[in-house]
Amino acid sequence: MRRKVICYLILLLLLAISAYGENATDYFNLGLKSTATHTKIKYFSKALELAPNMVEAYENRGMLYYFQRKFENAIQDFQTYLTLAPPKAETHRMLGTCYLKSKDYSSAIYHLTRAIDMDPDLASAYSARAEAYFLKGNYDITIFDATKAIELDGNPRDIADAFRARAKAYRKIGKNDLSAADIRTSWQIDPRYAYYYKALYGYANPEGMRKAGFIVIIAIAFVIIFGVKLKPPEKDE
Repeated sequence: MRRKVICYLILLLLLAISAYGENATDYFNLGLKSTATHTKIKYFSKALELAPNMVEAYENRGMLYYFQRKFENAIQDFQTYLTLAPPKAETHRMLGTCYLKSKDYSSAIYHLTRAIDMDPDLASAYSARAEAYFLKGNYDITIFDATKAIELDGNPRDIADAFRARAKAYRKIGKNDLSAADIRTSWQIDPRYAYYYKALYGYANPEGMRKAGFIVIIAIAFVIIFGVKLKPPEKDE
């Protein structure tokens, strides 16, 4: 009986040492070192269970949620960060961007404005706010913010987004030549959406349209003459 009691006490002691040894900083560092997003989130969440005021864990987890497009979770983490730490322009910018993605344009504008107030040279905040104002139908302010972002010359993708926002605003107020010029510039900086905008706005130049039409005619003739058929993709076994 005595041996059982001793073994039981040793087991309790080991469990107590194990629980005491859990360290929020260790979990946070594991999150930083991990490469898989879900693993990083798991470690940051464990760190926050042990240390609910660890602001760096909220900030890092919020960024991961943002890239996962879990905008509500990201908003909660960034909001919590702002209640625990001195406000930063970048945190307000991320909050504004999350609200923009969530289609809460008023909240987006509020936080992006806070970011700009704290860092007037933050081109990405002007670019995102330009898009928010466009979606609210404020085209003059969209043009102002987009122009400011372009003048600040920040990240190329942010500048391309500013040109696109301004192009859409110009189109809404009937300045189609300026709109077309901005779209072409945005393609040169960042061609991700070139085909989309060509289809939507018809901004392909006439020479390019003639070349495309000529290629289509050749392809059709090739099919007719040689009886080429498109083979549907095979189903996976």
